[in-house]
Amino acid sequence: MNAIPGIAVVSLVLAGLVGCTGADTKSAYVAPSAVAGHAVTEMRTRPDGQYIAEVEHLARQRGVRVHWVNPPERRVLVASH
Repeated sequence: MNAIPGIAVVSLVLAGLVGCTGADTKSAYVAPSAVAGHAVTEMRTRPDGQYIAEVEHLARQRGVRVHWVNPPERRVLVASH
């Protein structure tokens, strides 16, 4: 009976080690020197105008007034010189 907890602990440790060895180590990181200096892009957020318009249109049809406290945003890439 005392062997069952020991076997469970060893099994969990082995399962954890097998999981760690199977993890993919590739990265999407690109060194800044690999990117052209004039073609730098950055991620910014902008209000999602299309979604806002759709929600407000449906609200008007139903006689509801919408006041956005946290308007939905969409991430966009912005190229800077």
